[in-house]
Amino acid sequence: MKTLTIERISTGVKGLDDLIEGGLIPGKVYLLTGPPGSGKTTMGMHFLLEGARRGEKVAYVSLIQDPNEAVKDMMRFDPSVQVYVGSKKLLLFDLGPVLWRESTHVPTWKSVLFRIREMAEDENISRLVIDPLTAIEFSIENPVEKKAELARFVRGLEDLGVTAYLIAEMTDMNRYTEEHYLASGVIMLHYFLLERRMVRAVQVLKMRRTKHETGLFLAKFTSNGLAVEHRSPFEEV
Repeated sequence: MKTLTIERISTGVKGLDDLIEGGLIPGKVYLLTGPPGSGKTTMGMHFLLEGARRGEKVAYVSLIQDPNEAVKDMMRFDPSVQVYVGSKKLLLFDLGPVLWRESTHVPTWKSVLFRIREMAEDENISRLVIDPLTAIEFSIENPVEKKAELARFVRGLEDLGVTAYLIAEMTDMNRYTEEHYLASGVIMLHYFLLERRMVRAVQVLKMRRTKHETGLFLAKFTSNGLAVEHRSPFEEV
């Protein structure tokens, strides 16, 4: 039987594509999660810059922090980020002030999707990073309705044809929420104390239609940004 070849796009992170059969499936939504300081935003910026370098129009959507702060952080590793922002290949959207001003309540999935849909369609966006997902709260309490609301959000992004990263804080590494099950893939970044040193690692928990590695792989910040090495972080001891 002939094997079906699936189109893939690069994550832009050195060493990561090799763990997921060459990259991500276009037009799908992926969850990027982990504790503070693990490298989530940097990984998201690598993903966007990879698209910009290929001539795509990409967008970073911030729900809390000024998106220019993420650009300044990335300039340490890749000064071209400023060039792509200046040429409008990499668009920055600060939705935080708008969404919080619209209501006394925490922004909802529906209000965020409405804004993103407008922007993505007007600008013909192909890659999107939403940071942080945990700034959005459910407007309802029923667990079943919560899952349905998030499912509509994920489906709405996929209907736009964009490949999206949803960045979320995760301090309890054993607690999984609805987005873990609804996203097409889950990449978890770890940041933990090992022999009196803080060590970073990457783990692919889930990747639909992909034969992927499942172990912990050492992640390091280099002069060019975040890189994944094909060895266990415990070998560093």
